[in-house]
Amino acid sequence: MKKSKIIVPALAMIAFSTAASIAGSVAWFTASRTATINAGDYSVVKINSDLKYAIAGGCATTVSGNNVSFNGKLSDGSFNHSAEKIYTPATDGKSIAKETALNAANLQSEMERGTAGDGVTKIYTAATFDITFTMDFGSGDTDKALYLDCTAEHSAFTTTGDIATAAGFRMAFIPKGSAPSGSSQYKKVFADLQTEANCKYVLGTSNYAGTAYDSGVVIDSTFSTALPDPKAEGQTIAKMTTQRVDCLGVSHRASDTIPEVSLTFTVVCWFDGNDPQIINRATLAEYQTVTAKLCFEAVDLPAA
Repeated sequence: MKKSKIIVPALAMIAFSTAASIAGSVAWFTASRTATINAGDYSVVKINSDLKYAIAGGCATTVSGNNVSFNGKLSDGSFNHSAEKIYTPATDGKSIAKETALNAANLQSEMERGTAGDGVTKIYTAATFDITFTMDFGSGDTDKALYLDCTAEHSAFTTTGDIATAAGFRMAFIPKGSAPSGSSQYKKVFADLQTEANCKYVLGTSNYAGTAYDSGVVIDSTFSTALPDPKAEGQTIAKMTTQRVDCLGVSHRASDTIPEVSLTFTVVCWFDGNDPQIINRATLAEYQTVTAKLCFEAVDLPAA
């Protein structure tokens, strides 16, 4: 079985740097908008040449070599993965103020929500970057499936202390453009510090209370299933792809003259205001640092 792997260590170092000044028990930050999230550098290290990658900066991110840096701070918001729209709450935390398409030409300016306490650092609702995975095909190779590896010591969000605001951190993998002929890409949301039952997203400007995700979208805190073995008894392509929440897509070699197939995703990073932990907090320590480590792996599929 061929395997290739990309490890993304310390993909996001994120922390709320200032506490909201008003305590509360309802979702979304209210009144005070000073609660923000700091992000550090993103980096990617390739382990195997079978799976290539390329990263491009997006909203509030830049790329230098293998490093993607988030250039600002984040506050709460929500992202509709299906409609590919980002929602910014009103400053009173009681309604949705703005809906912005992920592909908006002015996405970065639309995501801006003022500046932090230093008067310079900008605050955003969400940050994005693009990552393209390219899989090499040899003669006679079958299709390959791409996974977010969530087994032990692989993809994970971590924080210190008891989980508080960190539980609201989300990363969505959204296909960019059309998949190559015969290939497929799937929309997924990684919520490693929260259970699926507590994950909601905003459908539209009137859907302030949020709605539950459809089955098969959220990779939550309980998921740690081993990557599939195509040679296992009873294994099928469906069991390895559409029936697995950690499968991001399938690469299909269309012809012998095209030995490489690429899948591109826009990665959206945000703290969802519908999470029960995204509430006003009394102490600074509750506005936590989250470290996100992502590992990707490609596995050959059984012959059709």
